[in-house]
Amino acid sequence: MKFQTLPWHHSTLLEQLRDAQRLPHALLLRGASGIGKTRYAQALAASLLCETPLDNGLACGRCLSCGWVAADTHPDLRQLTRLVDDDGKQANEIKIDQVRALAEFLGVGSHRGGRRLVLIDPADAMNHVTANALLKTLEEPGNGLFFILVANRPDALAATIRSRCQSRLLESPSPGIAADWIKVETSCATGEAQAWLAMAGGSPLQAIRFAEPAQASAHRTMLEAIARLPDTSSVATADALQPFEGRQWLPLMQRWLLDLARCRMGGSPRYFPAQTARLIELSARTDPQRLADAGRDLAAQYRSVGHPLNPRLFCEESLAAYLGAFGRVERPRSVV
Repeated sequence: MKFQTLPWHHSTLLEQLRDAQRLPHALLLRGASGIGKTRYAQALAASLLCETPLDNGLACGRCLSCGWVAADTHPDLRQLTRLVDDDGKQANEIKIDQVRALAEFLGVGSHRGGRRLVLIDPADAMNHVTANALLKTLEEPGNGLFFILVANRPDALAATIRSRCQSRLLESPSPGIAADWIKVETSCATGEAQAWLAMAGGSPLQAIRFAEPAQASAHRTMLEAIARLPDTSSVATADALQPFEGRQWLPLMQRWLLDLARCRMGGSPRYFPAQTARLIELSARTDPQRLADAGRDLAAQYRSVGHPLNPRLFCEESLAAYLGAFGRVERPRSVV
């Protein structure tokens, strides 16, 4: 667990720590994906549990409590997130059994005589049953017990959960501040930092992942394959995309399609500004209705992206959906 939030949230954290005695029993941190909400929640938790905090309220990073937090072994802190199985696959939801497993922790007092914290991230990964199991505790948490919930999509949380939390919006950094941070973190040039940030939709943490050498090479290959359509065959494109998972190339295809729609309506690309000329050329070969239909069909494909029965067929079906934007109707091959 990190002790420092990201630079653009530092002053917000200090402000919250100045009023730590009035901390709500349930705090909902919301904001865009990939801007550092988890880092903020972790830094807040570490600071609230620190036994010798700095003058500004931040965790000292040296006391026994901070050592436990760093090792994820603090007796007064529990974290609920999506579990990862032995094959490294992350669950889609936070399960009800994880909430039930909190019973013993919730039923005892503090081991260190201070606060007890439950960090739920992402809280919008709780299904309806899991959320209901948490309601009574959120309503009557008990003395010294605090919940910190992190959500990219707060509207996906049950209204009964939201109503029991004090909500705080964490702002996204400006493009300039985010690009400067990416440059420092990755040692890349300004233009590259801006390109990765644009591809990530303004998410600096996702941009950092895109900028990793292996990921950068993969994304360039996938984007080149997608950008050549519809002038190349779907078979050749599927061959180029085959080495990669659908979780990688399908969001890229969806963002490319969104930029096509922006160009078709006379706007500028959001995700791929460096490809403006190609996007404008392609947008003239389609129309808004076909773009909307293709977008809907790709969204339907994305619902199965985590468990395609046949990856090659799934790829060809997705390409057929995309090519519908250009009036090309291709029947995916039957792949054994």
